[in-house]
Amino acid sequence: MTEVTPKDVHTMLKSYLRSRSDLWFRKAVASYVFESQNPFERQSVRKPQRWFLVLLITLLTVIAAFVYFNLWN
Repeated sequence: MTEVTPKDVHTMLKSYLRSRSDLWFRKAVASYVFESQNPFERQSVRKPQRWFLVLLITLLTVIAAFVYFNLWN
């Protein structure tokens, strides 16, 4: 029977998790922000959802107004 050190277990776990791209935070955020991916068209471009675009435009407008009124005047 082969003994496995904690460092070996850590290395094996790390390599296993890196091979599983479906477990990461980036994948979860992308699936929440973008429209659902068509399983039959893997190469199709996923468009952002409307609520995300509205939130992004509103946030950019608020930042632009803050910079204009507080830093440029």
